[in-house]
Amino acid sequence: MSYRIRPGDTLSGIASKFHVSLGALERANPSIHNPNLIYAGQTIAIPGDHFVPAPPSHKPVGGSGPVRNTVGGQVGAWIAQAQGILERAGVPRSKMNASDIALIIRFESGGNPNAQNNWDSNAKAGHPSIGLMQTIGPTFNRWKLPGHNDIRNPIDNIIAGVRYAIARYGSISNVPGVVNVHRGGHYVGY
Repeated sequence: MSYRIRPGDTLSGIASKFHVSLGALERANPSIHNPNLIYAGQTIAIPGDHFVPAPPSHKPVGGSGPVRNTVGGQVGAWIAQAQGILERAGVPRSKMNASDIALIIRFESGGNPNAQNNWDSNAKAGHPSIGLMQTIGPTFNRWKLPGHNDIRNPIDNIIAGVRYAIARYGSISNVPGVVNVHRGGHYVGY
């Protein structure tokens, strides 16, 4: 999807308007070298339009209640495949809500499996965030499953990101950014 910049727009304001991270918006528009220098009439790409997020699951925060486990589009297919692999590895499906995984992907990478963050503190320490769920190498290596060793492979990246989030927060639905969005707030990275 594209957007024509209007007078007074800022990249951070546009990111908020379309519910994408500023980083994902910048990655989708590599021709913008300085995010503070945009102009009215310029057309930019809005990331994430190549997948269809499922509607909210209407479950209470904390992971109890009905769980929606389907998401449309290519990202949804990757999520479903990763969920199947994780389930066979013993991860309960109730801890990996598909809509909430899609929400993380939307904000972290805009659905781009080749996304790479080269400017945050992790990148400055030599560990750029990579892939759909923006995992860093050491985290990916700790939480990947045998035979799923490619950080840029969408399914492998989801597997490692989901296992990490469950270990840290108890379920995907408890990730602080997910909780904030469900409460009407802004996404925060995990």
